[in-house]
Amino acid sequence: MNTGRTGVYALLAIVLLANGPSVAQDDGDWDFGEDPARRLSIAAVTFPNFGVAVRCMDGSLSVVLSGLPVASGERTLGYRMGGRAEIESRWISGHDSNSAFAIWPRSMAAELGRGGRLSVTAPDGEASRRFVVDLPRSAASVERVFQACGRELEPSERDAAPTGEELGGLIWRKVSRAEYPERAVSRNIGGGLAAITCHVRASGGLTDCAVESEFPEDAGFGRAATSAAHRTAQVAAPRGSSESIEGRRVSFVTRFRMG
Repeated sequence: MNTGRTGVYALLAIVLLANGPSVAQDDGDWDFGEDPARRLSIAAVTFPNFGVAVRCMDGSLSVVLSGLPVASGERTLGYRMGGRAEIESRWISGHDSNSAFAIWPRSMAAELGRGGRLSVTAPDGEASRRFVVDLPRSAASVERVFQACGRELEPSERDAAPTGEELGGLIWRKVSRAEYPERAVSRNIGGGLAAITCHVRASGGLTDCAVESEFPEDAGFGRAATSAAHRTAQVAAPRGSSESIEGRRVSFVTRFRMG
């Protein structure tokens, strides 16, 4: 299936609140669109009734699928790229939306940009729908999106982003407790989440926490989650283990509910 400029505008309308951003396409690469005034950049591949995009919006990196069965909130999709086994991956959709945002986007964005056969299985009522597309390798477009978010697109053997919640063999000693952000209260947002990655101190405290994704964006959930992790979270090695825990990486999701 071929990418198309009409298709990328349709996808931009979904994920960029499109308002006439510039769009360019290099032969064989993903389509690229940007709107500097809104701090928006996107690389996308579109097919009949299905689309894949890597997007940077105001410093936040996203992977977006469009054309899925309609759903709301958190959802699980079957995901397989190339010859790897299918995994259950976590996504989130707006209310009654046929688009879904990856909760752990960074390594997925890098993998998608290398091209290959993508298979996505999505629940559809009592049944499921499967989407299989061949993605071209992105020579420049996906990297431009990473750069717009101040991130480096690493080679495959150096992928460091998590693919899901992972404590690296450690256990919680004290779970992070985050306060509901005032920005979300003022906007009357009833709930949200933030996926973050941290490194572990020798004491079990967390440091260098970074936001992998947050929903809704720009509601303060990412900042609240990282701040709470630095202040209150504690992990430990399982009982009987004598290995050092310093420097290990943990990734987890903090969920917020108003009231």
